[in-house]
Amino acid sequence: MFFKKIFLPLLFLEVALLIFVSFCYAIMVHSWNAIWPEWATIVIPVLLSLIILLLIKDKFLKIILSEKYEEQLRRRASIVLLICLPILTTVLFSGLSQSLRYNFGKVLTINSINELKANETPAFLQVNDWYVDRMRVIPLKTLSRPNFFDFDKYKANLLFIVPIFSNKDAYKTHAMAWLAFEYEADFSEEELKEGLDTKFLNGSLTHFKRMNIREFRYLEAYPRNEHYNAFMQMAQIHNYYKSGFGNVYKGQEVDRDILSAHFFKYFLFLFAIAGIPGLFIISGILKFLLGKSVILAKE
Repeated sequence: MFFKKIFLPLLFLEVALLIFVSFCYAIMVHSWNAIWPEWATIVIPVLLSLIILLLIKDKFLKIILSEKYEEQLRRRASIVLLICLPILTTVLFSGLSQSLRYNFGKVLTINSINELKANETPAFLQVNDWYVDRMRVIPLKTLSRPNFFDFDKYKANLLFIVPIFSNKDAYKTHAMAWLAFEYEADFSEEELKEGLDTKFLNGSLTHFKRMNIREFRYLEAYPRNEHYNAFMQMAQIHNYYKSGFGNVYKGQEVDRDILSAHFFKYFLFLFAIAGIPGLFIISGILKFLLGKSVILAKE
């Protein structure tokens, strides 16, 4: 009774929410030529889930609750749905959002990097004629203090940015875009005293110098995360910076369809280890409310 009356309807509702959110997100990443900040993958599923739940929660409660339950129980069940399901949808959507971006993100195919227009920032850029010189690099070293989740860890970051030119007229024009690289690792306070962060940074610099940075399959717009603004500022102070050309990319060696399939598999894995148990917990809370209501009714 518990499985058929509560869990299965919740499962179908969660799947429907994920399908709706995915459909809306796919339209957004395909239609709007913009680099979405990372917090958008949290705000979008929360808002869309809340909107749908507010519209259908009464009909859904009629499925899992009979008419005999009082209005107070219905309000409590509504609160459980409006809090728990958007959170669960957002957690599960983390993998789906990446898969959808690699599937539906804007791809601009041009022959020369010089054809890239100012303020044009496609999600993916395929270009034949492009050139970078690692000797024109700007490095930035940062050391972040521990946060609430990693209270005993310091994060060391080494950021590199190099200008992208056309191979035919390198250095004769301003940079049309920028190629970004980042290295990061966590260290304890004891490891910092031993100088392990310096060894890591030196090793990262050696890796960067040995990397063939001219043979990426395509360029992917750098995500708007905690390092995005730092890269933008690094581009602005570079000698080859030109106003309007602040596009920052990272090199990509893996085909987009492979990455899309990888993140979809991650979503399925996450649904199995977090989604199903999460739905069982929500179902258990609703079952507890139903049982408590019956007891109160008898008293």
